[in-house]
Amino acid sequence: MRIKVKSIIYLFLTIGLILFVGACANRPNDYTVNPLNILFIGNSLTHSNGGLDKILHKMFDSTDTPLKIRSMIIAPGGERLSGHYRKGDAVVQIKSIKWDYVVLQEYSTSPLTERESFYNYAKVFERIIRGTNAKTIFFMTWEFKDDPDMAAMLAGSYTAIADELGCEVVPVGLAWNKIRQERPDLELYTDFKHPNKVGSYLSACVFYSFLTNMNADESRYIMGIDRELAEYIQNIAFDTVKEWKKRYE
Repeated sequence: MRIKVKSIIYLFLTIGLILFVGACANRPNDYTVNPLNILFIGNSLTHSNGGLDKILHKMFDSTDTPLKIRSMIIAPGGERLSGHYRKGDAVVQIKSIKWDYVVLQEYSTSPLTERESFYNYAKVFERIIRGTNAKTIFFMTWEFKDDPDMAAMLAGSYTAIADELGCEVVPVGLAWNKIRQERPDLELYTDFKHPNKVGSYLSACVFYSFLTNMNADESRYIMGIDRELAEYIQNIAFDTVKEWKKRYE
């Protein structure tokens, strides 16, 4: 009888453990205790409107249960990955602390017009980043305002090098393109390529959802944007990330 009781208890404990592990596997990434450490390497598409790192900080801080983040940005205007490597600051910062992620954002047209250089320096940076036990993620940028066909080409170029290197891509460009198709009246640009405040908020929402597996509506910080518009952007970002991540399952 005792053996049966013990067996039943063991069975229930085993089932409970399995359910607990499964639940943990489906939870959003938990940065409530240990901060997310993330380094952005890019140019003006990353640093516009105060910088994606600063926007993400405010979004993390304003989440109902505040999330912790430590970030740095190296993003001088017009810079390419090749320039970042030659100047050396980015490499120094990659090795400076233990980052969880290092984000690589190439010059707006380089994935199309300088693809060989983009791929070569992406490989160089990925090797350096991997050597520090951090993960490389690529920041898929968006099309020029007057060239919607760029969207698919940029997505293809970023995805190809990421797949080759076993890295992931944050599908910011896909979210931009989706909004431009659904809401052509909604302005995301300040000129032919740089983001206005709404564009930068959209980019930040995509990163927020990618990094936390949560909808950005969990955060109260919306950059002063109309709340109804912010909710639309949050949902587009979340749905884009959710659909995109299926390719990694």
